[in-house]
Formats: sequence, C-alpha cells, structure tokens
Amino acid sequence: MLRLPVLAGLVTLLARVVIAASPIGVYLDFDEPPSNAAVEAMQKEASGSLDRVGIRIAWRLVSENRGNEPFERLVVVKLTGGCACGGFLPRTRAILVLGTTAVADGRVLPYSQVRCDAVRRLLPEFEYASDHRLGDAALGRVLGRVLAHELYHAVLGTPHHSVSGLAKGFQTTDELKSDDFSFDGADWKLQPAVVK
Repeated sequence: MLRLPVLAGLVTLLARVVIAASPIGVYLDFDEPPSNAAVEAMQKEASGSLDRVGIRIAWRLVSENRGNEPFERLVVVKLTGGCACGGFLPRTRAILVLGTTAVADGRVLPYSQVRCDAVRRLLPEFEYASDHRLGDAALGRVLGRVLAHELYHAVLGTPHHSVSGLAKGFQTTDELKSDDFSFDGADWKLQPAVVK
C-alpha cells in the first residue's frame, strides 16, 4: 500500500524535473506589429513568474519558425489586436476576457490567445501615457501576467484555476498592475490534464 503513494510522488518529481530541465518553446504570433518595449516587458514578466516555479521559456516568433528547433514541449500564443499603446481605445468597466487556452474533447491544447486590445481597455493610464515607451512597457508587464496565466493552463494541461494568485480564474485590474502578483507555489502541482 505504501509503495503506490511513493511511486506517485516519484513520478510527480520526475515530471517536474523534466519540465524544468529543458525550456518550453513559446512561439508568439502577433496580429499587428507590436511595440518592442511591450514585447520585452511582457517576456520579462512572464519569464520571471514562470522561473519562480521552475519553468524556463525559450521565446520565438511564429514568423521566424523554420521547424529546425526541437523542443520537448511547445506552446503557440496568438496575440490579437494592438500590443502597443495608441490612445484610441476607450476605458471600460466591463468584465473582459483577456486570454484563453484551447480545449478540445476535454484536453487542454498548447494553443493560447492573449487579447491585447482587451488589456489596453482596462489601462487608460498606460494607453494615454505621454511617454509611449513607458506606457508600452507598463502594458507589456500586464500582458506578461495574462500570458503567464495562459501558459499555466497550456504547460500543465489543466483547465482548473486556483483561488488566489496568477492562476485564479479572475484578476482585477489592480491585481494585474500591482507590484507583486505571482503564482502560489501550490498552483504548479501536477493536475489532471483532462476535464472531468
């Protein structure tokens, strides 16, 4: 009887070691040319959040993929709308879907979407910043948190959410902009990959 829990623990540990040992290839596909400052800040924020839980990311662009880089795991992320501050989107107080990860036949797929325009609508102070580079960097930080949340689903293969931190199903604008908003350690325990 004791052997089964020990075996399950070893399998869990082995899975974490494999995930942490090799980077996950994340291929980004933008609808529109993004701001370099927003992309840099987004990648830095998402990488930082994921590094803290032992996940390393190798960032790539779909447009530059030649099919010659082997990754044990990869995720394709479509970034829709404008990923740069433009001063053209009015603020909203509506509840918006900021990102999604595909699910088919109860399985979470390695395809995610981040909706840049929806994120921009929540952040008028960034959208209308007089210094666009600073506004874009602040926007990128929030986009990075949305992206990290979607990568949580895609990497773990789970549709489930936690009750706090970046893995919870709903984040407020204040949480997304806060100085310290990250995953809780328990969020990254291996979870079932199939919707029950």
